[in-house]
Amino acid sequence: MNWSVPRVMFIVILTVAVYLIDVPASVSAQESAVTVGLNIPLTGAYSKQGEDEKRAYTLAIDELNSQGGVLGKQISYMVRDTKTNAKIARKNALELITDHNVVMMTGGSSSAVAIAQSDVCQEHGVVFMAALTHSNATTGHMHRGKWSTFQKAHRHTFRWYFNAWMTSEALNPYLIQKFNKTATYFYITSDYTWGHTLEESMRRGTELAGCDTLGTVLSPLGKKDYHNELQMAAAANPDVLVLVLFGQDMIMALKQADEMGLKTKMHIVVPLMELNMARGAGIKAIEGVISTKNWYWGLKDNYPGSKKFVNLFMEKYEKAPGSSAAAAWVAIHEWASAAERAGSFSSDAVIQALEGHTFTLLKDQEKWKSWDHQAISSVFIVQGKSPGESQGPWDLLKILKEIPGNEVVRNREQNPVTLEKLPSES
Repeated sequence: MNWSVPRVMFIVILTVAVYLIDVPASVSAQESAVTVGLNIPLTGAYSKQGEDEKRAYTLAIDELNSQGGVLGKQISYMVRDTKTNAKIARKNALELITDHNVVMMTGGSSSAVAIAQSDVCQEHGVVFMAALTHSNATTGHMHRGKWSTFQKAHRHTFRWYFNAWMTSEALNPYLIQKFNKTATYFYITSDYTWGHTLEESMRRGTELAGCDTLGTVLSPLGKKDYHNELQMAAAANPDVLVLVLFGQDMIMALKQADEMGLKTKMHIVVPLMELNMARGAGIKAIEGVISTKNWYWGLKDNYPGSKKFVNLFMEKYEKAPGSSAAAAWVAIHEWASAAERAGSFSSDAVIQALEGHTFTLLKDQEKWKSWDHQAISSVFIVQGKSPGESQGPWDLLKILKEIPGNEVVRNREQNPVTLEKLPSES
């Protein structure tokens, strides 16, 4: 082949020029966005809550991107299905962090799932903005056997959603006043960390006040039939039946309790209520049922932040958002706000910007506690409306009382955790 030197030089120069033009464009495209991981239950017992989380996550991200993103970068996201399974959630989290370099992880709708993600995020130094997770363990300790505990709270994890302790601190005084100190209780409890800590928290309050617990039965997650458990409750004949169940499990049990006529024989308490659960059970089954929430879409008439969120959500999805959606909305906005204040997506910087920070988003002023990362947020005692009270398919609950967050959160003595040091602090 007889190529002249000038021609060879021309080809080399042209190749280098194309490379120099192409590489910066590719790098620029990669640097124009940051990716967050959405690890949520799209199947399984808590899938309705996961669907609402996904709606709120994408709504919040789209809103931020339309306003220029965060620190001048657009937010992209990758979705994974936890299937309401802690092992799958952990595997998903590892993949999103190691293969896709997400700068923040968020998700939940099961405390076991949230805790699994929290562990992974701490190990790999990625911020975890927990969504719907109610177990005390998420920002505290988990029991190992009867007498020992081990800490599950982590420096990289933050939780806006309230916990079992906060529910019991708000709800127990109300129940004791309403049903008096001689009332008897029976529990049907979901058999994993959330159910265990919530029943423990509830019983601590009622039994210290003098109430008797007549019995308790544990139920596996995803159970389809609760007739045996409900018949045990009927045989015990308590004043109050407490259903420590969530998602589809609670819907099934509450429907069956109503069909068996238990509501005419005893008061029913569902310590933790979620809008999609109330809708799934139906207004007849939830009528008169007492519960707690940390947010309800009806608060749109009280707070500008809730009004904005509810209006955007209903306009896009033609349904009211549940508290799982609210937790997702707060997770994205509070992470983005912290990154802006820090001027960085670095986990260390974002964590320090969150710790001790006060904010107003969906309610009145709230605060991230610096030492366990639980948000100080109010708790609402709610009751299922009657068909005559309801003014629409999502108007299912009425607020009976609001308890300020600083009256129900754990102090350092009640939650003696020591969070890890950041690399910058070592």
